[in-house]
Amino acid sequence: MKARQCWSIMAGKAERKLAQIQADTRHANKLLETLEASQQRLQVLYEEYRLQGANAAQLSHGMQDAMNQRQFMSQLATLSQRVAQDIERAKTALAGLGQQQALAEIERLKMQTLDAQEVLAFDLRARRREQRSMDELGVSQFNRIGLA
Repeated sequence: MKARQCWSIMAGKAERKLAQIQADTRHANKLLETLEASQQRLQVLYEEYRLQGANAAQLSHGMQDAMNQRQFMSQLATLSQRVAQDIERAKTALAGLGQQQALAEIERLKMQTLDAQEVLAFDLRARRREQRSMDELGVSQFNRIGLA
């Protein structure tokens, strides 16, 4: 006879869920790092074009070049804003994953505790059953000796 396996199965399920959330968190962190690197590259590129525009104004390359440069800088600014929004979404997702991870860890610990309690209760029942058998055997032997 063995202890029930339901709690160990539930503990395993909780561990798998926790591992999945941790993997999702690692993925979200990588995404956030990528977005922040992209934002920095965009800022550098924007600054380079801004400085180029100041130098180009001195050289006066023409109206079309100036318009193209302004349009490109505007597109860079728009793209930078989108990346900033994506960064905020990624941070929000990370915060949510952090909460999920904390809840999953609590659930995992609860299932492990219940599993350990089940094993202890089974062991206690087995020891009591064995003691009862030993007591019955001792009484029956005592009765046989007393009758003889």
